[in-house]
Amino acid sequence: MPSLRALYLNFKNDIGDLLEVTDFSILTWLAFGASLQLLCQSWLPSGLSYWLPLLYLIYRAVRASLDCGRIFTGTFTNVKFGRWTATILEPEDPSAVTATSDGVVMFLLGARINQFVFQTHYEGAIGFDDFFSNMPCLSPLGKLAPGNAEIDGVFKDMWIEAENNRTKWTYLGRSATLFDISDGEGITTFWISYWKDLKGLQGFATSSAHRLGQNAYLKKRFPYMGIMHETYHSPKGSWETIYDNTPPLGFGKAKYVIEKGPDDFELRDTLKPIEITTTMFSRMGREKPE
Repeated sequence: MPSLRALYLNFKNDIGDLLEVTDFSILTWLAFGASLQLLCQSWLPSGLSYWLPLLYLIYRAVRASLDCGRIFTGTFTNVKFGRWTATILEPEDPSAVTATSDGVVMFLLGARINQFVFQTHYEGAIGFDDFFSNMPCLSPLGKLAPGNAEIDGVFKDMWIEAENNRTKWTYLGRSATLFDISDGEGITTFWISYWKDLKGLQGFATSSAHRLGQNAYLKKRFPYMGIMHETYHSPKGSWETIYDNTPPLGFGKAKYVIEKGPDDFELRDTLKPIEITTTMFSRMGREKPE
């Protein structure tokens, strides 16, 4: 029987990231707080119901004050001090060399939950019948839309399959789930992933987990959802990175495979320290143009 901690971690992995703080407006959070306060006043002694929010505010103020005095040593313990760059070894096995294996492939995958926002102005005259007959299916519930938990599981399964096939698909890593906070009419999430060559990325595109989500989308199971992707290949000598006093981010979080045998490999970090005097061209391995 799984432990309570294991059950909690599974629940957090499956459901915990479905909703974010930014999914609700300030007015909604104020309404949540007011409702909670009313419940506290109804169920708890009056003195305790008043002190609970005050004690929480005091706790937040004290914690913020303490954290300001120990930046990079308290809360931000994953910051890597100094200047770093991401590098990756080229394949030594001739059979692993492909037309695009001499650089890095970046694959940007995005999904958008389209929400209906009523607007009083439209360009051109259009009747309501025409408007609603041509409008795609939209969901006002955002991440609470029916099927969103299933969509979340599909994307997670895709990345798990990529992790399990690093050597086969030359998968290097990905960013955390990112959100477009400037999008006021929908919820847009995307992932930046890195691969060693286009052939490996194509293998991922034809995988079972990716096909499952793709087929569900093409069959209009999630009609309120939009999908996008962008693919870029940067040959050797055409890309560089720099990270200065930050946690591992972007390509700096990626790991590449060092094969030790037919069925054995080691994952190594892409980050390495560099001198502050390095330039963009030197990190690319190029000569600085005159």
